[in-house]
Order: sequence, then C-alpha cells, then structure tokens
Amino acid sequence: MPSTIVSEQTFGNRLERARTLEVTIKKLAGFAPDNPALVPATFTLFLDTVEAGNAAVAAATQTLSDSRNARRLAYFGDAKAGVAGLATLAARVRDNVGSMPGGKKAPSYREIQRLTQKISNYHRPKKPVSVTPPGGPVANKKEVSQSEASYGSLVQAGRDLAAAAAKVPGYNPAAADLKPAALTAAMAALADHNKTVATALVETQTAIAERAELYEAEKTGLRSQFQQAKAAVASQFGRRSAEFKAISAIRY
Repeated sequence: MPSTIVSEQTFGNRLERARTLEVTIKKLAGFAPDNPALVPATFTLFLDTVEAGNAAVAAATQTLSDSRNARRLAYFGDAKAGVAGLATLAARVRDNVGSMPGGKKAPSYREIQRLTQKISNYHRPKKPVSVTPPGGPVANKKEVSQSEASYGSLVQAGRDLAAAAAKVPGYNPAAADLKPAALTAAMAALADHNKTVATALVETQTAIAERAELYEAEKTGLRSQFQQAKAAVASQFGRRSAEFKAISAIRY
C-alpha cells in the first residue's frame, strides 16, 4: 500500500511546477484574472511565501536533528570521540564510594550501585524517523514519546545519584567532575538538553503545520491557486486557445 506521507521532494516539486506556471502566465499578453490573487505579480509574492515556508521547515528540522544529536552525545557519550556519558559518570561515582572506608558493604554503596545499574540499563532510544508526517497535523503537545520519557527518567536517576553521593559521609573525590556540586550541575545540563529538544520539536511541528496551510488551504493554498490560475486562463482565452495550451500540461 503506497505511503500517505508527502515527502520533502514532493513539496519542492510542486513549488517548482508552480514556478513554471508563474513564468508561463507572465508571458500571456493581456492576461487579466478576476481573482486578484492570480495577478502575476501577486501570485509571485505568494510563491515566495510558500518557498519561505519550505525553508522554515528545513531549518527547524535541522535544528531539531542537531539538538537531538547533541543530547544523545551528552547522555550516552561517544567512546571513539573520547566523550563520556552519564553511565560512565555514574560508574565512577560508584567506584569512588566503593573505595571509601566500608567499601562495597556500606549501605551508601548499595544505594549508589542500584542507581548506577538503573542508569546503565538504559539503551539509546532509536533515532526518530520523522517528527510527524510532513504536512500532517501538529502532535498534541501533551503527548510524550517513549524515547522522551526515557530521557526524563534517565536524568531523574542521575539526580538521585547526585543526591545520594552528597549524603555519603566523607565523600570528597579529587576529580572535580565527581564532586556533589559538579554532579548536580551535570544533571541540570542534561535536563537543559531535554528542554532544548522539546522546544525544537514544537517549533518544527509548527513550521510543518504552517507550511501545510500554504499548500493545502481550501481557497488560498497553492493547490487551489494553481488550479484557479489554469481555470482563469481557460475562462479568458478559451480551452482551445494557444494561451491555454501553453499551461494545460503543467500539472500540480
């Protein structure tokens, strides 16, 4: 069964064909449509707006992709790039507490070990294939995907770990990034990544919805104006005219 998702290439192709129609009707001597929106100069301005809508979707989608990639790196690290993730940080906290008097038998160690295991059991969520079907409805902002919930749970486990470490008597590691204040700051930074992704997601969905309106609005969208322009030429010059033949083969 064919996909109902309209691709970015399809949006671009439709605009390109509309540009071809625009150039053609500008060459029609005496073309004077009754609909002001179809006057060539006005039609050009509308197509410029549609093109800007495409660019806005592309920019917002790229920002969302970049913010998701940055978050994945911050949470899960990259061994090849020498970037440590949250699981590595948690393990270092656990090992530091395990090296203290009482070692692995201390109650504080068992609690931190539990939290470290919880963090380590999380796997990277799969990369999203798309935000929403391009041109489709904006998702309910209250809906949270499984991957977004996982990131939220993961940062909460990190916060719990930082709080547990701060309560360990004598916990004062030499490594600056393992100190309680640094752990708290690190968890806040991870939470900020979640906020950045959430903002980028809403902005992308909004851009997609606004672009869909430019293409599909019942009377003022590109699809409608495309057909109206062809009908205006047929009305003014007739369907057997050279003018209509010049534009009849241009399909939306």
